[in-house]
Amino acid sequence: MRLKWKLGLLAGAAVLLVGGGSVVSSMQDANWMRVRLTEAVEARTGRHLAIDHLHVWILPFPWVEARGVRFSGVEEGGPDMLTAGEIRARLALMPLFHHRIVLNDVSIIEPHISVRRLADGRADWHFTPRPETAQDTTPGKPSSGSMHWNLGVTGVHITKADVQWQDMLRHRSGWLPLDVVRASNLEGSKPEFEVKASKGKGQFLLTAQTGQLLPDAAQTLPVQARMTFTVDGHPAGLAHLDGTIADPDGKRAYTLNFGSSVGQLQTLETFFPHAALPDGQNISIDAIIGGQGDQPQVQGLHVRTGPVDASRLVPGAAISRMTLDATRPEDRLAVLVDGKLGAQALGLRGTVGTLAQITALALNPEQTDMPADLMIMDGASSLRVAGTLGRGRSTLDGHGVLDHLALGDGRPTVENLKVDGHVEAANTLALVHEHDVQQVIRGVTAAVDVQAPHVVWRGLTWTQVSAHVTVQNGKLTADPIKAEGSGVQQSGRFAYDASGAVPQVDMAAHPVVLPVEFVQEWTGAPALLQGAMTVVGAVSVQGADASTQRRTITGHIGASVVDGSIGGPALRTLLGPNVPLKGKMPVRCFGTHMQVGDGVARVDLLGLESDFLSLHGHGTVGLENQALDLHLSPRVALGGASAASDVRVTGTFAAPVPQMEPTYGGRYGINIGGDDGGGDNCPALLSSAREGGTGPAPSAPKAGKEGKVMNMLRGLGLFK
Repeated sequence: MRLKWKLGLLAGAAVLLVGGGSVVSSMQDANWMRVRLTEAVEARTGRHLAIDHLHVWILPFPWVEARGVRFSGVEEGGPDMLTAGEIRARLALMPLFHHRIVLNDVSIIEPHISVRRLADGRADWHFTPRPETAQDTTPGKPSSGSMHWNLGVTGVHITKADVQWQDMLRHRSGWLPLDVVRASNLEGSKPEFEVKASKGKGQFLLTAQTGQLLPDAAQTLPVQARMTFTVDGHPAGLAHLDGTIADPDGKRAYTLNFGSSVGQLQTLETFFPHAALPDGQNISIDAIIGGQGDQPQVQGLHVRTGPVDASRLVPGAAISRMTLDATRPEDRLAVLVDGKLGAQALGLRGTVGTLAQITALALNPEQTDMPADLMIMDGASSLRVAGTLGRGRSTLDGHGVLDHLALGDGRPTVENLKVDGHVEAANTLALVHEHDVQQVIRGVTAAVDVQAPHVVWRGLTWTQVSAHVTVQNGKLTADPIKAEGSGVQQSGRFAYDASGAVPQVDMAAHPVVLPVEFVQEWTGAPALLQGAMTVVGAVSVQGADASTQRRTITGHIGASVVDGSIGGPALRTLLGPNVPLKGKMPVRCFGTHMQVGDGVARVDLLGLESDFLSLHGHGTVGLENQALDLHLSPRVALGGASAASDVRVTGTFAAPVPQMEPTYGGRYGINIGGDDGGGDNCPALLSSAREGGTGPAPSAPKAGKEGKVMNMLRGLGLFK
């Protein structure tokens, strides 16, 4: 018995010496291992693996260390998919006798991972195993390839990974640091995965489990994945993916359920700072995913949202709730949106394409579109918009009436707005991304007719408002614009030419009545007057910014106001700080006419008539620096007489400097006595300001203001 034990021990030692000796010898030949490792990776993936330095140790346990590791991407000569300064792994000995390199507990330290999809559709995550050739099994081939070697990995641990992705097909890119990535039991029946990442105040944890992946994938892979998202340690969102993938190495048939929810949409910008997400709350998505191959299809979709700020897409728009629903792939996606446009409550109801069409549009946006049939609703009234939508070309027709449209914030209120029109866009997705005025005009072709029997804005009322609007070849034209209001038949024209590098605006009024406050705000002029202003003339402006527009504006403008008012601060601006007017002074008529060009408004007429003050003058106003050089002749009426003097106003709108102006002889003086001008000066003043056109007539002059006149004279310094 003792002899048998000794013989067995001797035989075992011999086996270890012969087999183990060859193993030790092989392990000491690091180049031998590197060649077989790189060939095994290339055979399995079709990619090139480069290792600068490879070290192998037998004791205290077999393990390898690789430095300067690079794994190529799908583009020949392009950036590597993975680079790592150091990779360590335990090496299983017994599989080497079966020509298998099995790495356990692979540790990758601070790798850089670059994932790209090229414009032609090739992607770094698509691998093409190298087909076997006759040479691979030809006897006598050098030792590095005398027999095919397989590669196996049982577990991977990655720390501090830097992940970048770039999708040239969809024009998206991003960057994400991963703290920890763990993959275990990779050659078992239930591989498990765990990913932890943090960026700024945000963290997420992803856990997943599936079926056998290595060495050969199971015919049906179960999928179970969960992700939780926190910000400052507080729950912010979650997602899950469950189901199966059949024939993963072949047709890849999907049967998956996806669900996700996030409390505040903008918290996702913690990880995606350039996403420019809107302010949205309580967003949830549930989807059923089917299909196969590279074209998975959404076969059921349900989206719910709470309040969402949609002003980036449509200025002034806010969504209070939105739902998107389709139960089957052949069902059209039902759209329900409630919200506001400014102060106006509006709803959107209707359908867009089927889920199959939407999936096809997402996968092939340049050649696919889908139908759309939507209703913009205001109570019982609606405006229907129907046609086709695509990321490339879209075509829509709009017809209908909205009973009441009140956008608030100083905007007009419109009753019974009727719209009939046709709009086309050649690149819809580009307009969604960049939708400033110039981009929209350049990217759209349209013809729209708008009518409204009643419009109210800042105390003024217009009736029978209509406009014909066209957009073509980068030029928007509204001509004619017609309305009735303030007893005047009004008409105008507006054109915005964005076809060139510098936009140009042309405007004409014959006449148009506008709120004085709006005109003063729009032109940057001080708030001098209140009332309704009748505007005539034509101007042309170039440039996209206010400074350029002020330098390039040319044309002629006439403006007039009847039965308005002027405040005490405005009179003191023009005539001096001692004008004793409190509150507002009624103005029977105001009129001005000017030529604009070279950054200067040359005022050839400036006049004002009240019950006891008459003002006439001329001068210039700098449009860029608001420099004033006005020559005014105020006259105060007293019974049948008057007092008058000349005043020059310099300085700027913000800091005017009024002072008495000398006569031709160089002397300062006033005229007291004589006729107060006799008849009414308003008709001639208004006719000049309106360029001979018609307009509202002022009220008749009033008498009996001698007391106030004397106060005015004292305020002007004419009497003590």
